[in-house]
Amino acid sequence: MPGPCFLEGDTVTLRPIEREDIDFLQRAMNDPRVWRSALDIDPMNHEQGAEFFETVISDSDSIHCLACDGEEPLGVVSLTGTQYGPDETVRSRDAELAYWFAPDHHGEGYGSDAAARMVQYAFEDRNLRRISARAGSFNDASIGLLESLGFEHEGTRRQAAWFRGEYHDMRLYGLLREEW
Repeated sequence: MPGPCFLEGDTVTLRPIEREDIDFLQRAMNDPRVWRSALDIDPMNHEQGAEFFETVISDSDSIHCLACDGEEPLGVVSLTGTQYGPDETVRSRDAELAYWFAPDHHGEGYGSDAAARMVQYAFEDRNLRRISARAGSFNDASIGLLESLGFEHEGTRRQAAWFRGEYHDMRLYGLLREEW
């Protein structure tokens, strides 16, 4: 494993994403079973993967971890978009949970374990008050994962997602610390 373990779940470990992981990110994110459901329709070459690593993964306002089984990379789980108050000094204590896993690892419980560990980290270690998440109405697996973690359906952005030739609703979820 290229980097040290940051968080440990029941079946996965979460570690910082390293430059050596760009090939995995590029390979997984170019798989139609990942990019279609993530609504990220652009292909990624190695140079774009390196730019993604520098501008998104290495962003100091977000937490991005590679979920692994031993040394095998499985997917990515992130906390992004912590909001600030009007004077930039008061945080709203809110972040968005996002995740994706390589298709060979779908349906094995890795995503649930990784997301649950990131939620625990968000509330216990980062002292967040609320976590939000989004899922396309077509993505039953992601909706099931969020609901299994206690996320509440808070609203729907109608026809906000284009997926496989049709518009679909985007479901918005939230979890407050006291509900967790």
